[in-house]
Amino acid sequence: MTKHKRKKGKVTKSAGRFGVRYGRKIRKIVANIEEQTRARHKCPRCGRNSVKREGTGIWHCSRCGYTFAGGTYIPQTPVGIAIERAIKREAGGE
Repeated sequence: MTKHKRKKGKVTKSAGRFGVRYGRKIRKIVANIEEQTRARHKCPRCGRNSVKREGTGIWHCSRCGYTFAGGTYIPQTPVGIAIERAIKREAGGE
């Protein structure tokens, strides 16, 4: 019975640069965060999936040129979304 070799880096994704350091769970979390950060996100102004991260908390839409502040790793944080909802609820109630 022969052992099958796996391709290197297939499971580790972007966290493969850490090698065996820091533990599997932390490397997995880092890889997921980096994957989310590098993905294209929906623009709050034009609605297209063309928002990319420029810097820490700075997001830019390549389609309409809209630059805005958001979360460090994703444009809209869960807390920010909840606050937006609460503000809308308060404004609609009066």
